[in-house]
Amino acid sequence: MAELGQVFSGARARLLLDGVPLLYATSVSYGEEIQQDPVETLDLLEIAEFVPVRYRVNLSSQHVRVVNKPIKKRDGIVIFPSLKNILTAGELAGQIEDNVTGLPLAKIQRVKASRYTVTVGATGIVLVDVEFVAIRIKDESETSS
Repeated sequence: MAELGQVFSGARARLLLDGVPLLYATSVSYGEEIQQDPVETLDLLEIAEFVPVRYRVNLSSQHVRVVNKPIKKRDGIVIFPSLKNILTAGELAGQIEDNVTGLPLAKIQRVKASRYTVTVGATGIVLVDVEFVAIRIKDESETSS
């Protein structure tokens, strides 16, 4: 049974890149995937076993578009490099943090933005969707030591 007051919610969540909280982030999505390839043999109809062959990370976020805070330099962080800097752009450190306890719930390592999309409608707030690539995610069970 969950301890009272310890349920994580969006109101408690904070997204950080290189230690800087991204203001007006409206959502973040992250996860891990283990690709399991089947061993299929000539003399069996069923799969003999699954073998792990690849590990992948996904990370995406959504932000309110603020004037003079473009995705190419948001809150002092270059999230998406300009064309001339693509080949030399560094990696970022991502973190999802519980703003009540200050504890990191996920540390996303070696993050790079790969795509962003801005949607402007006739009404409503303009949002920026960002997709990232990353190398590894560690949750609090792996980072508390």
